[in-house]
Amino acid sequence: MKQWQYFDPKFEYEKIFPDLNWPWAGHKYFIYDFIRNLKPKVIVELGTHKGTSFFSMCQAVKDDKLNSKLYAVDTWKGDKHSGFYNESVFELVNQIKNEYYAKEQIFLLKTTFDKAINDFADNSIELLHIDGMHTYKAVKHDFDNWFDKVKKNGIIILHDSNEKEKDFGVYKLWNELKKKYHSIEFYHSHGLGVMFVSRFPSPDIAIFESIWQRYYPVLHENYAIKHESKIYTNKITKLQSEKEQIDAQLNDAYQNIKVLDQHINNLESILNNIKSAKVFKIWQAYNRIKRRIL
Repeated sequence: MKQWQYFDPKFEYEKIFPDLNWPWAGHKYFIYDFIRNLKPKVIVELGTHKGTSFFSMCQAVKDDKLNSKLYAVDTWKGDKHSGFYNESVFELVNQIKNEYYAKEQIFLLKTTFDKAINDFADNSIELLHIDGMHTYKAVKHDFDNWFDKVKKNGIIILHDSNEKEKDFGVYKLWNELKKKYHSIEFYHSHGLGVMFVSRFPSPDIAIFESIWQRYYPVLHENYAIKHESKIYTNKITKLQSEKEQIDAQLNDAYQNIKVLDQHINNLESILNNIKSAKVFKIWQAYNRIKRRIL
């Protein structure tokens, strides 16, 4: 592998799916660079949801004009960790695929992981990303089931390797795996474990490992700050626009009040003229006499 290249991508899918606060967003720059540097030909993701990780990889394949095949395996119904959802999530993923990555070799397999496994030959996947149910039992099952499908020099990535809340158990499996295989671990954004199936990956990988662990978390923080700043800028712009609208409405109201004041002045003038008329004075005198008589 040549010297590791760092890129400054524009993720097109963000136009439809802004994912700043999504759990995988902190790793999107890493996986983008990972794809462009290693250029895997067959990429399989188990658990896609709305697609932060998947479309980050799609963006890398598109930008580098790679002849890679990308498979997203998901029921798109959710689970107790991601929450359950309706068909709109799959429709969103399909919309992003068709609008921004239509020319790429992308396959959305709407099925379970156990059923999809039959669609892949052993030793055929270069990059496998596991991000399904996060209990120890579930992730261990997925890892064991799919392990033989990965090439002997392939790579397996597990998300939530640093998440220890509730019944999350990926970290338990990860602690077992990193004792057996060469691996890289990121601790931010719930953790990301990168495992090399070969016990002897390229020496370049070890050279860049420490750089990655310093660079990508900082990049994630910069990304978050940049987008937070953008959010606040948009809020300020929106508030300024709302203020201008309110100012315009107040000006209109002020003009209406001026018109009403003029009408009131006119009416008061008319009333004063009536009160000063002889007929009005006679009518007042008549009413006074009438009240005395009655």
